[in-house]
Amino acid sequence: MNFFSEAWDDTKDLVGDVAKVGKDIVMAPAEIAHWALNEMFGAGDLEKIAAELAELGKQVDALGKDINTALGQLTWHGPASDAFVDHAHGRVREIATVADELDGLSKSVKSLNNVF
Repeated sequence: MNFFSEAWDDTKDLVGDVAKVGKDIVMAPAEIAHWALNEMFGAGDLEKIAAELAELGKQVDALGKDINTALGQLTWHGPASDAFVDHAHGRVREIATVADELDGLSKSVKSLNNVF
């Protein structure tokens, strides 16, 4: 009976060890991500970074609107003016895209902060 008792204890220990290894494998990515974020941004700074990204997005959007307003107030006309305005409107669309991407990044950073 002693042999079976020892075998049972060894089996319980083995199952416990396997469960611990399984937990470590599952939890390791989250713990590594948490550590990396703390190293990169410091604890609690993600919310501040998200707010700064949102503000930067608003400023970039305002800049695009200002450029668009200035383009509407041009007093010179002709083919060169039309080409310039068309080109500038393309850049304004790019600026609007950047503003949207900054807003999206801000939301992602907020979500990331809420996870940790």
